Amino acid sequence: MKMSKDEKEEEKKVDVKSLVNIIPPASSLKKSKAPPKEKRVKMKKRPDIDQGIILISSKLATELGISDEAEVSVKGKRAKFKVIIQDGLPDTEIYGNDADMIKLGLEDNSTVSVRASK
Repeated sequence: MKMSKDEKEEEKKVDVKSLVNIIPPASSLKKSKAPPKEKRVKMKKRPDIDQGIILISSKLATELGISDEAEVSVKGKRAKFKVIIQDGLPDTEIYGNDADMIKLGLEDNSTVSVRASK
């Protein structure tokens, strides 16, 4: 028994559709992402901040799980700071004391990594 071309094409289409139903959608493969452990931000000088303290935005603090202390690292040097969390600050910047930044060898607007302190 011979099949016409139309019948063969229709049979192929049905097979492809049934195979596609087996493949899960891309959204189901995406796993929930763990929050980042650290983030690279710009550190800026503010003369009104005391030594050993940094200002950080509330959004960045919740994103990194920072509550009272944070660790700033640059070029292999690490320093722990007490944190003051404020609303309205940009979440790509942190603010520190002039003397603290000099200890880390930083200029104004330097890129650093910030993470929650252990």
